Amino acid sequence: MNLPAALVLPACLLAMSSQALPAKELHTPLTFISEVAEHTPGVLVFTGEHAKPKKSIAFSQGIDMIIKGIGLNIDHIRFVKEPKATDYCVHANNKAAYAKSIIIAANNGIKLDRDMRMETKMTREQFATRLHEAILATGNYPVTLNWLIIKDEAAFSPDALNAVQTLVKFNVVTLEKGSYRPKALITELEAATMVKKAVAFIKAHKPVEAAVPQTEDEVTFQSTPVNDSVNRVVLSRGEKPNSGYQIMITSIVFPAKGQAEIHYKLTDPAPGNSYLQVITTATAEAYVAAGYQVSLKEDK
Repeated sequence: MNLPAALVLPACLLAMSSQALPAKELHTPLTFISEVAEHTPGVLVFTGEHAKPKKSIAFSQGIDMIIKGIGLNIDHIRFVKEPKATDYCVHANNKAAYAKSIIIAANNGIKLDRDMRMETKMTREQFATRLHEAILATGNYPVTLNWLIIKDEAAFSPDALNAVQTLVKFNVVTLEKGSYRPKALITELEAATMVKKAVAFIKAHKPVEAAVPQTEDEVTFQSTPVNDSVNRVVLSRGEKPNSGYQIMITSIVFPAKGQAEIHYKLTDPAPGNSYLQVITTATAEAYVAAGYQVSLKEDK
C-alpha cells in the first residue's frame, strides 16, 4: 500500500519494555537480510560479518531487518524538514546503519517507543508486532475471523496476540507445539525466517494495482493582454477528476517571424499515489510579446 503525500512531523507511539544489553554489546548491522527473499525457499544465507543465526538481536537490528526485508520506503512523503532517527527515538544514532530504517518505520505505521534504547534486545512478540505492521503497510489483506488457540496466549501483550494470530493465518509464523513464547528473545534465524515468509506472503497476495485510466486531452489556450506589449497565454487541459493531472510549459520557440510555438508536457496520476479527489482544471501560463501568433506543441 502506498500512502498519500503529506507534510510530516515527528510522531512516536506505543511504549515497549524488554531487557537492555550491556553497552559493550552494541548492535551491529546485518547484511544478509537483503538476500533472504531472493534465495531458494527454506534456504537462508547469512553473509554479514557479525551474522550469528542463534544469537538474539537488538531492537535496531529487528527494525532494520523488517524494513529492508519488506522493502518499505518514504518516497511518497514530502517532509517539512530533513527527518532524523532521533526525531522518533531519542536514543538513536543518526549516523548508524539502522537510522534510515527507523525513519521509514515511523512513517509507515510501525509503532516505536520514543525512549527505546537501540541496543535493547527484542522479544518475539515485539518483532512479530512490528512485522505485522510492516505487512499491513504494503496493502490490506483478507484474514479469517476464526480465533486460533495459542497455548501461551496469557503471556502476550494484547496487540501482540492479535498480530501473531494474523501472522499464523498468513503462514508467516509457525507455532511450536501450539505455543509462541512471546517474551523470549528472538534470534537472527527466527527473525530472518519470519521476514522471508512475510515477503513470500506479500508477493503471493498483494493485488496488482490497476492502471490509471487515461483520459483524452484537448489542450487549449487563451491569450489576454497584460499591456500594449505583452500577452498572457494560459494553457488548459480541461476539467479532470483529481489533482494528479498536470500540464507544464517546457519551452517557447519562434519558428518564424511573428510566430511563437509553446511546447508543453502532460503528466497523469502515478499508480498507487493518492490525490485530492475534486474536479480540477490543470493550467499553465506563459507571456508572449503582443502581435505574435501562438501555436501549441506537446512534448512526448
